[in-house]
Amino acid sequence: MSRKSFVLNMFGAAFVIGGALLLVTIIRNRAVNIVSTPVRPQTVAASPTATYATTAAAAQPQGYITGVPTSLSIPSLNINLAVIPGYYDANSQAWTLTTDKVQFATPTAQPNNAAGNTFLYGHARTNVFGSLPKIRAGAQAVVTTSNGHTFYYTLSSTRVVDPSDSDSVFNYQGKPILTLQTCVGLLYQNRELLTFNLEQVV
Repeated sequence: MSRKSFVLNMFGAAFVIGGALLLVTIIRNRAVNIVSTPVRPQTVAASPTATYATTAAAAQPQGYITGVPTSLSIPSLNINLAVIPGYYDANSQAWTLTTDKVQFATPTAQPNNAAGNTFLYGHARTNVFGSLPKIRAGAQAVVTTSNGHTFYYTLSSTRVVDPSDSDSVFNYQGKPILTLQTCVGLLYQNRELLTFNLEQVV
């Protein structure tokens, strides 16, 4: 093979590899922007104002504590983020999503010491939930509320689901839990759900 042919072959190979890398980057970025949204609820209407779900019980037990979440901390991952309301728009079939905050799915229960699932979601970005897949068993999550309460939770399980799997999130009934969600997979096509049990409220 002549030197000229060798140079042309090397240039062609570099061009093909560079193009493939660029294509993967474009696809991954597009996936983050389009796919990195929470599981879709079956029946949740658009919510233009901050309306929040409450616990199912009509009369709350004595000592009932609840509040609108305003911040989330996971000390073992150095996560400390503001929490803002998140809404599902049935018309566009999309959730509100930001690039630098965690969002509280308002159709789910506020943090409380009685029952229900508090669902927080965020982008799989370095400055949001990018490190969540590295979490270890027994990790603590701390949620503070607008009325001054602090809820301490301990990680109990993690699982990866399809975006269409909404039953476990929106139809949960039982003791108070916290669920965190972010996107995982080569193209961020799946959702990782992390479930935490309530340990203490102060």
